[in-house]
Amino acid sequence: MSRTAAKKKFHWLTEKRKLDEAGITLLSAGLDEVPGAYKDIHMVMSAQTDLVESLARFDPKIVKMAQAGERPED
Repeated sequence: MSRTAAKKKFHWLTEKRKLDEAGITLLSAGLDEVPGAYKDIHMVMSAQTDLVESLARFDPKIVKMAQAGERPED
């Protein structure tokens, strides 16, 4: 979803609680970078089975992204 749509859809307290429950330490990020703003990785990878082979899974424990209000580098 777009950064603008994510900022309208998500709320910090709810998203922070989800990260805490998953055991993820959040150093900084904006609402436009919460996990729900991205496509489901399982669906993305299942659509690519003819191109890639998954070898492992990475589950983040610490997240550091641009702080809210900072211009993203894209």
